[in-house]
Amino acid sequence: MPLPPSPRCSTAKRFSGLLTNGATFRACSSQDVSGCIPKGWTHNGKNGDLSKTSAFVFDILMRVYLGKGMIGDALQVFYLIISRGFKPSVGTCNKVLAAMARDQAAGSIWSFFSDMLDNEIRPDVATFNILINELCAEGKLKKAGFLLRKMEESGCHPTIVTYNTLLNWYCKKGMYRKALQLIEFMDGKGIKADVFTFNTLIDGLCRKNMSSKGYLLLKKMKKLLIDPNAVTYNTLIHGFVREGKNAVATRILDEMSSSNLSPNCITYTALIEGLCQEEKFHEAMNILMKMEEEGLTPNETCYGALLNGLSKHAEFSMARSCLDRMRRNGIFVGQIPYTMLIDGFCRKALVTEAIELLEEMLKDGLTPDLLTYSVLVSGLCRVGRIKITKEIISKMYRSKILPNSVILQTLIHYFCKQGNVMEALRLYAVMNCCGYEADHLTCAALIASLCRSGKMEEAECFMQHMCRIGIDPDSVSFDCLINGHANKGHWMKAFSFCDEMIKSGYPPSPFTYASLLKGLCKAGHVEEARKLLTKVRLVPSCADTVVYNSLIAELCEGGNIQEALALYHGMVKNGVLPDSHTYSSLIAGFCRKGRIVAAIFLLQSSVRLGISLPNMVLYTCLIDALFKEGQVKTACYYYEEIVKSSFQPDTIAFNVMLDGYSRMGKMGRAIACLSMMRRNNLSPNLATYNILLHGYSKKRDLGMCFRIHKLITKKGFQPDKWTWHSLILGLCKSGLLEIGIKVLKKMLVEGIIPDRLMFNMLVSKCCERGQMGMALDMVDVMIILGYDDLDTYQSIINGLHKKSDFNASYTVMHEMLKKGYFPSYKQYIRLVSGMCKAGNIRAAFKLKDEMKKLGVVPPDVAESAIVRGLARCGKIEEAKLVLHHMIGMRLIPTPATFTTLMHVSCENFDIEGALELRNIMERSRIRLDVVTYNVLIKGLCAGGDVISAVELYEEMKKQGLLPNCTTYTSLINAISTNGSAINAETLLVDLKSRGFSSWDGNANHWREELVIA
Repeated sequence: MPLPPSPRCSTAKRFSGLLTNGATFRACSSQDVSGCIPKGWTHNGKNGDLSKTSAFVFDILMRVYLGKGMIGDALQVFYLIISRGFKPSVGTCNKVLAAMARDQAAGSIWSFFSDMLDNEIRPDVATFNILINELCAEGKLKKAGFLLRKMEESGCHPTIVTYNTLLNWYCKKGMYRKALQLIEFMDGKGIKADVFTFNTLIDGLCRKNMSSKGYLLLKKMKKLLIDPNAVTYNTLIHGFVREGKNAVATRILDEMSSSNLSPNCITYTALIEGLCQEEKFHEAMNILMKMEEEGLTPNETCYGALLNGLSKHAEFSMARSCLDRMRRNGIFVGQIPYTMLIDGFCRKALVTEAIELLEEMLKDGLTPDLLTYSVLVSGLCRVGRIKITKEIISKMYRSKILPNSVILQTLIHYFCKQGNVMEALRLYAVMNCCGYEADHLTCAALIASLCRSGKMEEAECFMQHMCRIGIDPDSVSFDCLINGHANKGHWMKAFSFCDEMIKSGYPPSPFTYASLLKGLCKAGHVEEARKLLTKVRLVPSCADTVVYNSLIAELCEGGNIQEALALYHGMVKNGVLPDSHTYSSLIAGFCRKGRIVAAIFLLQSSVRLGISLPNMVLYTCLIDALFKEGQVKTACYYYEEIVKSSFQPDTIAFNVMLDGYSRMGKMGRAIACLSMMRRNNLSPNLATYNILLHGYSKKRDLGMCFRIHKLITKKGFQPDKWTWHSLILGLCKSGLLEIGIKVLKKMLVEGIIPDRLMFNMLVSKCCERGQMGMALDMVDVMIILGYDDLDTYQSIINGLHKKSDFNASYTVMHEMLKKGYFPSYKQYIRLVSGMCKAGNIRAAFKLKDEMKKLGVVPPDVAESAIVRGLARCGKIEEAKLVLHHMIGMRLIPTPATFTTLMHVSCENFDIEGALELRNIMERSRIRLDVVTYNVLIKGLCAGGDVISAVELYEEMKKQGLLPNCTTYTSLINAISTNGSAINAETLLVDLKSRGFSSWDGNANHWREELVIA
């Protein structure tokens, strides 16, 4: 009789709700499901009992529902027939239990089992097997053991399946002793372990890298006359391969063949994987041929294992031949083999080849999946090819494949690493809109990037956002904020977040303490940092190398090398051994100070002590310092040391060499270095191209500059601020200032904000060329961006001085003062001279008073500036009045002031006035210098008083001052014209002693000798 259509009494959602509490079904009355029972299927008796035939049909109905996954319907039928006094078969109940276990409705399983017992449905072995497996799945192995004992007490004897179930879970949890005890217990009960029992135990041991013990079990199996099967041998082979013991795996294969068991694809795949790990690719290929000889066709998994190994080890030609072999053997080459090869290319930064392979994949009619795109995007991001990455993402959208969370997070991490945190946040917003949830790692990366960019307020806001979306900040996030504030010298904020971190249950790590020490040092509280270090030493395991290294690095960066060395010695005394980073900081500190010899000595000491060093870092630092000091040969020597050592020069090392040659203007050598870099299979990065661009900019080779700029975009790099800076520098040096400004404007239009350095360079160049209008326009933009600084205003003042616009210069200086910038004393003195020259004496005196008031210079220097200013503009009498006023006020004029007045007096043929000034200097106990003597000697020679000039010359020598070329030129010209032979001989003797003449002492040729001199 066909079953009637059963109207479902609840929806799928209601089923899932009912599954949470089995008691709900018990509470259901028969009326709830009475519509499911045809009238003809029930008796009219008092209790409404079902006939045996009808009960059997309902048993089948429950099984049909379970077969269709309709657990809720099956349970409703169960409670219906229970309410009518019928007991379903235990087999059907077991199927319900198994279905509920698969559906992970564990709470309902025990409720249903309780209902079975309440209704006297006797459980059998299968029932207990299901329940034991469920307890094990919940991690309740002790209760599973207890249930096993109860099972025996109830008269239900466990079978081999029961024991194997428990044994399987013991192995999964690593409880091998328990597993072995269980096998012995089985033996005691007369239940012999079968091949499945041993396979389970061997598999567990192999997964825990204990394949040798698994092999001992194989021996035990043979002693017990249990024949191992292919699974046994395959498990052992795979285990030994995973442990890197391929020779043992091969011996087990031979043993397998001698046991009349044929190796299958799984066996050979494991061996291929092992050989690929050892880079024995030819032997792996031989295994494929051996399989074919034995009549076993290698499947896609076999080829996949080989392709994976070849791709990981960059054996791309063999990988290509492997793909061709697959095609010849009629094996479909799908997305996975292509993805493996693309991943291999990306790992070796061969992104061009990876993209070509993607195009080949599309030509073969294969649509790349998300995994393929994920691998490609990850590889492109790794080498910084963001432009090509964007093209790939666009291709994904055109193919109607939306980027998943992995791709978006990869891009977020890339932009965070590059410092482009705004783009990372934009992608984070896209990720949220697509419904993907961010993880701790992504949020921590965004916070770290915001902190590195100095956007501390935004970082704090993002941490609050994390809390709102249910992601509690971890210790990494707190450490990033603490370190970010420490880098800015905000030590109070850093300590505040440290307190918050402790309240959240995260104890400070050595890195936390290192950041706090850094913050104190950045703020100039070195003494407080020392006190904190003393306290940290009392915290167990906290005053480690990281903490000391942080303080040493900050002291070295601040130029306190001696304090850093003292801390280094204290570190050793306290039992903390310095590591490579300690030496890196000290060597870098010595290099910054130009103390190369000390840096080399420290490097050699560290090597002699046997400390494991990141040699590339130290050597690179040393080479960079040597190039900056002009020690090219020594730098090249250390580069050769790197090449001779086991370390291969990396991209950074080559960039340092390129930068060194570029600084010296040796672009030919720089290009040769680039060629060597490519021969070493290293791909130039953006920094490489920026160095070359900067070098050619200084050489004013605009053709090469634009070629390199084009190459940067062609290679898929996004030009950064250094790229644009170098390009604008080249334009400015080539006299194309207007084009440089247009490039700056283009950057602003495209949303690229130039940095302060770029603006200042253009402002300085405009001021040098006297284009003050353009310079002031750029300063207005700088003020809006908050970029104006002391260098900006100093350039403007210098430009205005050149234009003799001293009033505007005076206004700019006052703007500087309002913003908290103090003009240099040279700018004040220059402006004083300018005001005097312009005839604005009152403004000059006002500036002089302002200099004294602000304490820019001492009063004597301020007064001296007025004297020199008046003298230079020809107001010699006024200058002398101010000079005498100074002396009356017991202010001693500077030597330069006297020299200026003497020079002006001599130009006006007032030799007596100049000599009087000399007397005033002597009375004021101001020592005459070479310049002063030269001015007086030149003045006397111009007035024809050669004798007095020679007397001054002799006096100059007595004072221990060495005459220079100016002295000798003035005297030679005067003696040749109006001098005597005696004066000439005196001068020639001195010239010969100084190496300026080869006079032979012949008095008759003194004029010729003076001419030669």
